[in-house]
Amino acid sequence: MEIQGQIKVIFATETVGQNGFQKRDLVITTDGQYPQDIIIQFAQGNCALLDNLRIGQIVKIHFNLQGREWISQQGDIKYFNTVVGWKIELIQTTNVAQQTQQYQQAPQGYAQAPQGYTPPAQVTQQGQPQYQQGQMFNNMGQAPAQEDDGMPF
Repeated sequence: MEIQGQIKVIFATETVGQNGFQKRDLVITTDGQYPQDIIIQFAQGNCALLDNLRIGQIVKIHFNLQGREWISQQGDIKYFNTVVGWKIELIQTTNVAQQTQQYQQAPQGYAQAPQGYTPPAQVTQQGQPQYQQGQMFNNMGQAPAQEDDGMPF
């Protein structure tokens, strides 16, 4: 299974139990009408997957859902679920709108963007990126002509 969201919290690695079990938690906030804060646990060697991540990055996390039963000393039965992450993909999002505002003057040796240029990612007033299909360009900045290569897709 997988889930995508923005990193909200990255916890430090903890060692629990007498056997030296290591775990590290990450909280992401999902996108959508009703955003959810989801905690995902990484265990043992997978704790290192969080080392180079930063709060605010958008990631896709592959995980397994695990459940267990626990019986208290009084005989009460409780059930727990754990979302256990095992792979993280960094979703590359570039806020082109902010970058173009930051560089109102083109660096020396570069031309200004043409009037009416629409960057590939626009940011809504709520701060959420809206994505457009990317397009490949040649080294002259021109889109290549569409050719039928005979492939069905």
